[in-house]
Amino acid sequence: MGVDVLAIGAHPDDVELAIGASAAKLVDLGHEVVMLDLTRGEMGSRGTPELRAEEAAAAAEVLGVAERIGLDMGDGILMDTLENRRQLIEVIRRTRPKLILAPYWDDLHPDHAAAGQLVRSVIYPVGFANYPAEGEPYRANEALFYMMHTAFEPSFVFDVTGYWEKKLEAIRCYGSQVGPRADDGMDPPTNLSHPDFFRRLEGRSRHFGHLIGRTFGDAFITVRPVPMADPVAHYAPFEKLYSSVKKPVPGEQGGAT
Repeated sequence: MGVDVLAIGAHPDDVELAIGASAAKLVDLGHEVVMLDLTRGEMGSRGTPELRAEEAAAAAEVLGVAERIGLDMGDGILMDTLENRRQLIEVIRRTRPKLILAPYWDDLHPDHAAAGQLVRSVIYPVGFANYPAEGEPYRANEALFYMMHTAFEPSFVFDVTGYWEKKLEAIRCYGSQVGPRADDGMDPPTNLSHPDFFRRLEGRSRHFGHLIGRTFGDAFITVRPVPMADPVAHYAPFEKLYSSVKKPVPGEQGGAT
């Protein structure tokens, strides 16, 4: 038996920053979620790899995921290489996820882009019987790609209303990365330490929630069309907007005459 979801990030904190609410909701829905960091985050302007590993473990506990795996593919130099493909294939074959979540492959940050391209490169050959990697051949049902820096037109938006605070709780585990440091004033300012950072993050989530008539949403894009067995059942949880608005009746005050 495998897990339900393998959520992949280039660095510790990527998954939390981009789709922490999605991870929390998937766990609450009863799905087994595993997180995978492809690098140790050693090139970060703030913190150390050891500290970031501690923070990542704390964030994983907040989200309730089943396991967090850390690889060492090289922060700042992450690439879609044969060796990195082998390592990722072995993780996928061990965890055997139904869904893989990964960064969008065309991102401003080269590590994020490389992580997405790496996933695209392995989602098919991971099932080759003779591929030179440990583990039994296996293919996930699909790989879904989430938004980091660079925006895209989503294939779908996941309603994560009710999970914003849980996402923030997980992000705040990364004290070395977000907000001002209390222990010294020497760390360089970064995008994550900017006073408006959380407002920007919330604005994006509210924007995608607005697109589907909800408060918060996470955007995903797929390589292939999104399959749907039953459109009626798919949209059943989403009650019609304006359903409580009474339609005007001809002849009544305010109605057509």
